[in-house]
Amino acid sequence: MTTTYGTKRVLEPQYVLPTSAWKLDNSRDIYPDEMRVSIKRIHLEGTSFKQICTETNNNEEKIRQKIIDITIRRGKMHNPVTDTGGLVCGTIEEIGAEYENPNGLKPGDTVICNASLASMPIYIENIGEIDRTFNQMEARGYVIAHDRIQVVKVDKNAPTNLLLFVLDQSGTLLRLNRLAEGKNRFLIVGNNMITNLLFGYAIRRKIGDTGEIVCLLDKKTGISLSGGGIDSLLSKVFNQIHFLDILKPVEALEKLNADDLFDLSVNCAEIPGAETINILATRPKGTVLFANLINNLNIALYITESISKDLDVRSAEGFLADYDRFDMELVSEVAPYFENATVETLKETEEQEWEMSPYTKSLVEKSLSDDFVFKSRAMQVVMEEIMKVSKYDCNVIIFGSTGVGKEKVANLIQKNSDRKMQPFVKINCGAISPNLIESEFFGYEKGAFTGANTTGKKGYFETANNGVMFLDEIGELPLEMQAKLLRVIQDGEFYRVGGTTPIKTNVRIISATNRDLEKFVEEGLFRRDLYYRLNVVPIRIPDLADRTDDIPALVSLFLGKYGKKFGAKRGIADSAMDYLKRLPWPGNVRELENSVQRLIISAQGEDITLMDVMRESHGELFEGGSYGRDETEGTEREAEIDLQSAVEEYEKGLIKYACEKYGSTRKAAKAVGISQTQLVRKKKKYEIE
Repeated sequence: MTTTYGTKRVLEPQYVLPTSAWKLDNSRDIYPDEMRVSIKRIHLEGTSFKQICTETNNNEEKIRQKIIDITIRRGKMHNPVTDTGGLVCGTIEEIGAEYENPNGLKPGDTVICNASLASMPIYIENIGEIDRTFNQMEARGYVIAHDRIQVVKVDKNAPTNLLLFVLDQSGTLLRLNRLAEGKNRFLIVGNNMITNLLFGYAIRRKIGDTGEIVCLLDKKTGISLSGGGIDSLLSKVFNQIHFLDILKPVEALEKLNADDLFDLSVNCAEIPGAETINILATRPKGTVLFANLINNLNIALYITESISKDLDVRSAEGFLADYDRFDMELVSEVAPYFENATVETLKETEEQEWEMSPYTKSLVEKSLSDDFVFKSRAMQVVMEEIMKVSKYDCNVIIFGSTGVGKEKVANLIQKNSDRKMQPFVKINCGAISPNLIESEFFGYEKGAFTGANTTGKKGYFETANNGVMFLDEIGELPLEMQAKLLRVIQDGEFYRVGGTTPIKTNVRIISATNRDLEKFVEEGLFRRDLYYRLNVVPIRIPDLADRTDDIPALVSLFLGKYGKKFGAKRGIADSAMDYLKRLPWPGNVRELENSVQRLIISAQGEDITLMDVMRESHGELFEGGSYGRDETEGTEREAEIDLQSAVEEYEKGLIKYACEKYGSTRKAAKAVGISQTQLVRKKKKYEIE
C-alpha cells in the first residue's frame, strides 16, 4: 500500500481527493505520517449548516444527531447534500514519527486543521452548544490529519470562534488584500455581516483611509451585529451599507448610491445564482473575485462573455503562503471590536410599496430632458431598465407602437452612456431611398458613381465612429442592407462605395421598431443572425393606454410647453383630465401631444373643459352644428333648453356615433369611457339601433 494521502484509509485512486466514505480504516490509531487531534470546536461550511438546520426544522437536538449520523455513516464530515465539510479546532494528542513537522508542533498545542473535514477521518462522540452566529458547535471526539493537511497553531487565548471563521476563507483574505493594490472603488456582496466585514477589513488594511468600500448585503441576511465596537468598525471599513435582493441584480445595482462602476468587486454570498450582480457592477478591465465554493465560475464567465465585458474574473484558489499569519493578524486587530457585541438574527422585512429606487430617481433628475415625464409603475420599470443598460456598451432594441417615445428612450440611453460626449447619429431606415441606402451608411469615394461628390463623402458609420447610431424603424431595412450591416457589426470595419481600403468603426447601435421582428424573422423578412446581434438587450415601451397614470403628467408638460409657444396659458378641469385618461390613444404620446396643442388653440375659456375635450375627441358630432339640433326634424331647439336635455342630447349623439364608427358595443364603450353594460343600457334608453 502506498503512502499517498487517502490510500491507507480509503480505497481511492492515487492523487485523487477522497469523496467516498472512509470505510477501510477510520480508527483512532495513527499512521507514522499522521497526527490525531482531540476536537474542541467544529466550524461547518455555511451552506451545509443552513441545509442541516432547514432539514431539522432548526431543532438543535436533531441538528446534533444529524451531524453525528453523517460522520458515522461516511467516516468524515462530508454532507452528501451540499458536498461540503468544515474546519476543526482542537488539541494535538499524538504525532507520528514520520510526520513532516516544519513548524515544530507538539502534543498539547491548540491547532486548527485548515482543510475540509470532508477529506479527513473523523469521529464525533457528542456535540455541545451550537453557535449559529458562526456556524459552529462545541464537540468531543477526534480527527486524523495527514502531514499534507494545513495545520495552524493558535494562541490558547485567541478567539477561537472568530479565528475559525476567518481561516475558513483559506487564502482569500490575503489574496483580496493584494488585489486591492492600486484600486479605488470596491463592492462586497454577501449575506453575512461578519463575512462582509472581514473582507472589507482586508481591503481597508491595504488602502488605508483612501478609496470607497460599499457593502451590499442580501435582504435575507440572517445575522447582524451591533453594540460593543462594531459600529465603530463598520464606519471605519465601509462608506455605504445596503440591504437589497442580490438575486435581482439590476434592481439592486440601481438602488446603490453610486454613479460609477467598481474597480474590484467580491462575492462572498452563500447563495447560488448570485454571480450576476458582480459582473454587472464591475467596470471594464476591473476585477471580480468569487470567494467561496457556492459561486459558479462557469456561469460567471458565461455572463461576462454574453455581455462582451472585459473582466479579470477570479475564483477562490486555495492556500497562499503566509495566509495563516495574515489571517491571525487580522483577527487580533478586529477581535476587540467584537467584544460585548450583540449578535442579532434578522428577519426579512416585508415588501414595501413599489417605488423607483432613490438612485434611479437621482439619475432621472440629472438626465431626463424636459419632454420625458412619467408617473406610472410601468414606465418606472422601463426607466430602471434604461438607466441600467445605459452603462453597458451593448446593442439595444427598443420595441413599441408608433408614438410611444422610442427616440426619446434612445436619447436617454446615449445621454447616460460612456459615449455621451461622442457623436449620436439618428437614421430613419424607412425614409432612405433603396438606391442610396448603401452610400448613406458607408459613404463613397470620389468618382464612385455618376453625380458623386468629387471629394467623396462620409457615411453614417464614419460619422458615428466611437459614438452611438440610432436605427429607427429597423424593420424597414432591406434584406440586402441587413447582410451588409451584419458584416460591419461582426468585423468592425466596412468599405466605402467604390473604395478598396477597409475603414475601422466602433459604434454602439440602438435600434427601434414598431414591428414584430420575431415574426419578420420567421417570415424571412429579417435576418435571424442580425436580429440576435442587435437584440442584446430589449426594451419594450408600453402603449399609453396601458399607462394612463402618465397622462396627467404629460398633459401638464404639453400645456406648459405649447401654452408658452402659443402665448395662451391654459389650465384643465378635472373632469376633462379624467376623460382624457379614458380615451384609447392609438397614436400614443404623439397623438396626446397633438391633441393638447389643438385644445390650447380651440378652448373657449381660460381652462380646458370636458366639453372642449369631447369636441376635440369626437368633432364629427359637432360638425355642421349637429349639437343642439333635432336631427329628426331639422328644427332649431329653443334657446332656453335645459341642461339635462342638452346633456342627454349630446350623450345620445355620442353613443350613436361611437356605435356606428366602432361596430361592436365593446369597442364603442371603450371609446366613450363607459362599460359595455352601460352602453347597451343607454342604447336601449335612446332607442339606438
